[in-house]
Amino acid sequence: MKTPLFWSLAVALPVSVAAAGYGYVEKPEPPAAEKDDGCASVPVDPALVNTNQTTGATYAEDEYPYYANTPDDMIPFRGVEPYYRYWTKRLPFRGPGRDYPDPPNLKSLKVGLLSPAPYGPEGARGARTKKGVVLAFEEANAARRPGQLPFEIIARDDAPLWGSAANIAVDFADNEVLGFLGTIDGDATHVALRATLKLETYMINTSDPDPTLTETQIPWLTRVFPDDRQQCFRLANLIVKQRDCKRIAILRESSRPGRVGVMHFINYIRRLGFPPVQHLFFKPGDKDITMQIDAIKAAEPDAVLFYGQPDDCGRFVKQLREAGLKRAQFFGFDRLQEASFKENAGAYAEGMTICYFFNPGRPNQVWQDFIARFQNRWGEKPDIYAAYGYDGAKLMLEAIDHAGPNRFRVRDYLAGLNEYDGVTGHMIFDGRWDNIVPITTAHFKDGAWHYDPLPELRRKPVSQTAQATPK
Repeated sequence: MKTPLFWSLAVALPVSVAAAGYGYVEKPEPPAAEKDDGCASVPVDPALVNTNQTTGATYAEDEYPYYANTPDDMIPFRGVEPYYRYWTKRLPFRGPGRDYPDPPNLKSLKVGLLSPAPYGPEGARGARTKKGVVLAFEEANAARRPGQLPFEIIARDDAPLWGSAANIAVDFADNEVLGFLGTIDGDATHVALRATLKLETYMINTSDPDPTLTETQIPWLTRVFPDDRQQCFRLANLIVKQRDCKRIAILRESSRPGRVGVMHFINYIRRLGFPPVQHLFFKPGDKDITMQIDAIKAAEPDAVLFYGQPDDCGRFVKQLREAGLKRAQFFGFDRLQEASFKENAGAYAEGMTICYFFNPGRPNQVWQDFIARFQNRWGEKPDIYAAYGYDGAKLMLEAIDHAGPNRFRVRDYLAGLNEYDGVTGHMIFDGRWDNIVPITTAHFKDGAWHYDPLPELRRKPVSQTAQATPK
């Protein structure tokens, strides 16, 4: 005897099959494709017009170099043409706000400054960045004409608590800042960037090297600090092509900055045909890495790449050399230029090669004048963090002067820039608003760093759609 459950299933099953489009039921026609709204290809926003600030030429929106100007032989999927290349176009902002009236009763033009926690691993670098920012504000206010509103810094320190940077971004909005600067830590910058998308307040990043930061392509961020991709492909080219190293070991700190810092280097050397023979971690502050040293020695590398805090890397360079790893060449990232690397490595710092942004002893007059002003104000010479902090602040203040007290027009000015000259040198911004200016290398020899000349930027040929526009 067939139960009521049987008959209910017998009726329901054909209905469900028919609803799914199987069996004897004819499938409906697919909906007509929607017309392309031009989000990725039609320049409807000023930020999509690529203007050379020197020549006045305007370029087609697809003229931005692909992925930070990475060399062709290190590009992913270089053997095939991908369906779509991201980050060659700038996403527009189509929201309202540009015609909003200026806020009444303004007493100052406020800009936020998000700094790393003073007691954290980036605290000292954050303090130096802040000195560069403060100097830029002091100089700008001293140059204000009668009747012009002064600039004001709204400074906040981040906390290790996850999400602190988002709360600070909200606090900036409550204080009606026209934009904000910061920070060094990649986690905090990522969180703050998400908040800018909702708060619609532009951020200039002055010192976060995280390559993934701008992959979000949120159109409320410009980064003046060349990120780790620039260092990674320079190091990959140097180690594999110029030094002819084939067995490459990597020793990095076990942290998010360590992981994303060497991520592209690993991909680049793999595409060149030589994946790492060892990829090992250490915890920041570790003193004993005997296991990692034994593994590196067993791999018999001809090159070792270090990534981490300079005191850690200096200590481990010394330990590796004393453990008998004599013939391998040692390489590292920009932070090893700091004095604590040399102090911990001692005589074994000799022969280290790193990437660096430019020669800090260069005779460039703009740079030398900045050193003199900074030293007069703070009693010390500026480092790279102070310099990029100064440049980021100057760029933000220039945008406010140009656009007025309207953060949407400030965004348009900053998002429309493709080149800028600061005390750190000439900057070139790509389709993700990253500074992709070439950086150099430095070699530690006879107790001091010696810097190579800066390479030239590989400029993409102008397409037939580009046209000169007179100034």
